[in-house]
Amino acid sequence: MSEREGVLERVVDEVAGYVGAGLSVHLVGPRGSGRSELCALVADRLEDEGMPVLQLCGHLAWQNEPFAALTAAGIGATTPPGPRRTIGEMTTALSKQISTGTVLVIDDADALDTYSVGALRNIHRQRRLLAVTSSRHQHPVAENTLMLGIAPSVQVRSPALEVDEVHEVCREILGGPVEAGSLARITMATGGLIGLVRAIATVGPRAGVLEQLDGLWRLPRRTGWAPELASAVEPLVAGLDQNAWDGATALAVTGPVPLDEAEKLLDRHVLDALFAHGLARHSEDGPGSGVVGLYPPLIGDYLITEGSAFGLVIARNHLASEQRLLDYATHRPRGADAALLHQRSLRQMADEVARARRSWTEMPSPETALPLLVALRNTAAPRDQIDEVERRTPLTDTQESAWMLAWFASWKAVELGDLKAAKDVLDDGLKRLPAFAATLEASRAHLQFQTEYVPDLPTVEPDPRDVVGPEMLAVVAAERLLSAGMVEQARNLLESQQPQHPLTAGLHAFLVGLADMLGGDLDRGIDFAREQLEAANQSSSAMLIQAHAYLCVLGLSIAGRLTEASQAAFQSLSSSSVAAYRDVAHTGILTLGAEIAMAQGRPEYARSLASQIGGAKVAFGPWPGMVASIMAPASGRMPSLKELCELVGQRLDAGYVTGGIFLAVEAVERGANENKHITRAAGLAAGTESPLLQGMGAYAAATAAGDVDALREAIVILADAGALVFVTRAAISLAILQREAGDLAEAAETLDLAWERSEISGSRAGLFRRAAAHIGLSGRESEVLRLLPDGPTTASLAADLEMSTRTVETHLHNISRKTGVSGREDLARVATTWLRPAPDGDYSRDLSGVRHFTSGS
Repeated sequence: MSEREGVLERVVDEVAGYVGAGLSVHLVGPRGSGRSELCALVADRLEDEGMPVLQLCGHLAWQNEPFAALTAAGIGATTPPGPRRTIGEMTTALSKQISTGTVLVIDDADALDTYSVGALRNIHRQRRLLAVTSSRHQHPVAENTLMLGIAPSVQVRSPALEVDEVHEVCREILGGPVEAGSLARITMATGGLIGLVRAIATVGPRAGVLEQLDGLWRLPRRTGWAPELASAVEPLVAGLDQNAWDGATALAVTGPVPLDEAEKLLDRHVLDALFAHGLARHSEDGPGSGVVGLYPPLIGDYLITEGSAFGLVIARNHLASEQRLLDYATHRPRGADAALLHQRSLRQMADEVARARRSWTEMPSPETALPLLVALRNTAAPRDQIDEVERRTPLTDTQESAWMLAWFASWKAVELGDLKAAKDVLDDGLKRLPAFAATLEASRAHLQFQTEYVPDLPTVEPDPRDVVGPEMLAVVAAERLLSAGMVEQARNLLESQQPQHPLTAGLHAFLVGLADMLGGDLDRGIDFAREQLEAANQSSSAMLIQAHAYLCVLGLSIAGRLTEASQAAFQSLSSSSVAAYRDVAHTGILTLGAEIAMAQGRPEYARSLASQIGGAKVAFGPWPGMVASIMAPASGRMPSLKELCELVGQRLDAGYVTGGIFLAVEAVERGANENKHITRAAGLAAGTESPLLQGMGAYAAATAAGDVDALREAIVILADAGALVFVTRAAISLAILQREAGDLAEAAETLDLAWERSEISGSRAGLFRRAAAHIGLSGRESEVLRLLPDGPTTASLAADLEMSTRTVETHLHNISRKTGVSGREDLARVATTWLRPAPDGDYSRDLSGVRHFTSGS
């Protein structure tokens, strides 16, 4: 494999695999998607594997020149220049050039001249050709293209990079990590097209699109656009006629619109032209018939500044007449669809700020201030704008005034990290609004619960006018119960409440979902959290969006559904409504996301997420993962095992029993033996009403004590609770204990079973690295094991690794001895399962170079 393949390696692997199976491959994708680079990389890979390769290239400027592509490749050219070769002569020259087994690699095959296409198709009829071709999407498909003439073949789409791959590209160019929200916005704006990602990373720092702050690269603007990026975008729109140019400009201004509106906005033939050019995309994730928008969205930013005046008029008339907001609350878009809806959401948020500001300016009051404050916070407005609203909004003796003070207190504590200022706001409110003491006291207790410790339940008697106070008091009471693991008591309390205020109803719903998860009904809790997340997206409440997104990520990760959990984390971090919102739920999403990435074998992306956590203003939160120092300690040094155990004790002392039990499991997986804090956490877990926490406590106690039988019992409890990820982790711990007792074969069987039963987790090589580290294969032994699944002989292994056959046999013997697995077939199997090499990267060190304690969880 070439070192140049990087993030494109998976596609090169796929294409090379098809070619090796005797299938031709047609690479399809827009400009900027890396098609040409993929062709070059595939050619290099095939040549490295010993296949003869002939590379050709089409070009629009050559399409009317007979045999231009073949001549440019040196086929049939006359020296010195003479009369043009005939069709027969060129076909014969091409046939001689293509030896048996030659693979044709043809870039921009849709731009080949027709004479070259005819020669290639003619030879293919005589003897089947094997080819890798690339082109843009063609709708409808032209009849005389080379791709229709070569069969059997498969179509492979140029990849839209995943967020971790976008980060890898950016980090390579920028030399440092990118802030998570900014990384998600780059992914959305570019549609994951590698050419545009590279353009932003290369041009961004010089054009002011990217700025480095506290060691992280960030997008300071709402979009990633700058005029300096025009040269990267213009190839995507090249070739549009005037009508299509006007239509694209109109669609850039309106943003993605429902399909029926798109048909009113643009003539059908204009829409068809944009689809045929690959610039318009129809997403069925929208309401009804779905939505239509420009793809990638960065094209829209370009056309707004560089597009046609007539297109602007079309859009303006449409927006003035019948634009309606897009409601996608009942959908969970992904990929390019998410990019379109993200673009739409940004525009809606800006409109919401403008509307709310007009209302508040006309009549400053708590009633008009609250919608403006929410909109400002959602759009990362500067602090002075929120300060202005606080300064200019008069307090009245109303429920809205009390709620506005609670909002300001939360903002000061979470966003500014100023707990004293937050408490001062609430103290002042109690003096000025005594009738709403229940709201203010409950808000204070909720804030303390979120940021400091589990407080006592306020004893204030609610005033009849204070309708929100009782609802907030019930929320605090349920929080206290769930933090102690008293699930059934919390459920009874929550079932007796029907809060009416949107925020208290959202907090109540969060606790209902959490109670389901802790109570062992993970599937119901996950489904409920997803429903609430959709409702929060509809209301554009950044706080509730992050709370329910955190709950989704937590539940999915506990259930072992790592791929879904990773997607949920990414969608949350890329959400327009939470791009700049930082609270304890955001810390939890980043921490859980980093741990999931480690389990999937994506250490660089894990490090990227971990690097974002350091910006959290609040160091601790009440629930699992909401501990910034786990992944990003302020000191720059990861906690030692002793410090981690002390952290367990601190969590328990603060009343956060649930969070403390999760940390106790982390500690024992790192190697903590019987320790007073671990013992205390396990004892508290046994006294909870949560099957999940009881199983985790039993797991921690058994592992710390090295008790194999007790650990098996803990695995059964965890399985009954549906906690597949902890079942897998506990099985790995069991295998390690079995190995320490000398039962290597039994340990191998345990790992086999753990791998098989964790199939739902998808990529999970990092999760098993703890077992691999305990086995401790040498570098050369790992190389031998890596090659075994290909079925080589001892002699070929020796040749590939440049060692003697005796040395290879010695390594195989040592691998069997260390793993407890005998026979090449079984060794080859474990080399592709629980002992498979995880992707390259550092799993053991944090960004400062100090050893990380997380055990691939």
